[in-house]
Amino acid sequence: MRSFYILLEDHSSGQSERIDFQAESPDFALQIAQGQAAGRSLELWEGAMRLGTFCKSAPHLWRLS
Repeated sequence: MRSFYILLEDHSSGQSERIDFQAESPDFALQIAQGQAAGRSLELWEGAMRLGTFCKSAPHLWRLS
């Protein structure tokens, strides 16, 4: 298992929440991250490497940047 974490934006406080977790690969990590996001924007990281920034743009659609 590999170590990942997500940073979730909290628009009300302006701070980010960090959630650490283990996943087999980046694609499984993204599935876990989307489940934790609850519609909020997130950054997905593996160690010091940012894998992407994801913003919810529709009920089943995420925008990757």
